[in-house]
This record gives sequence, C-alpha cells and structure tokens, in this order.
Amino acid sequence: MFIPLLVALMSTTMTMINDNKDHQWKFQRTEIWLRFFNYTGLPAPFNIFDALINLLNCRKHEQDTRSTKKCKTRELMKYINLVSRLTRRYIHNMEDSHVSDATREDLENAKRDI
Repeated sequence: MFIPLLVALMSTTMTMINDNKDHQWKFQRTEIWLRFFNYTGLPAPFNIFDALINLLNCRKHEQDTRSTKKCKTRELMKYINLVSRLTRRYIHNMEDSHVSDATREDLENAKRDI
C-alpha cells in the first residue's frame, strides 16, 4: 500500500527536478560568472592582505550594528512614550467631555487591544 505511494512521490519529485534542471544550471553558471567578473581580490600571494582587510571591515560592521540596535531601541521607547502620553491626553479630554458616551473602561479596553 505504501510502496506505490512512495514510488509515485519519487516519480513526481524526479519529474520536477528534471523540468527545473536547465534553469538551475543556467542560474549557477551565471552566478559563477558574476562572482568571477566582480571579484576585486588580490592575486594569490597577496590575498592574505585581502583577508585581513575583510576581517577588519567585519569587525567595524559589528560595531555599527550594535549602535544601530541601541538607536532602534531608543526610537521604540520614544514611540511607546508618545503613544502613552497621547492615550492619557485622550482619556483626560474624554473624561472632561460630558457629551461623550465613552467611559474610562472603554478606553482602557481599546488601549489593551492596541
């Protein structure tokens, strides 16, 4: 019972691979060509310097990402603070207004939903 199912699955998988192999081959070939033409490294005896430069650039990039994370956290905290102040101001204005049908409980529920 399971053997014909397994054979059918393997057959469809092989058909999909065979249909797609030409596209995959062209994609890989193009990727290799682009890597070859865009390679800006140094020739064999001097490529050690290229590796050192890449290592230094990598460390600099790590430091930049740390400062970016701190900046994003700071921006998030500013956003949360702003939303909190706006919500408090809205609640205060709604409490002062006698025309409004909204109660403080309705606003608290809306704030939790957001």
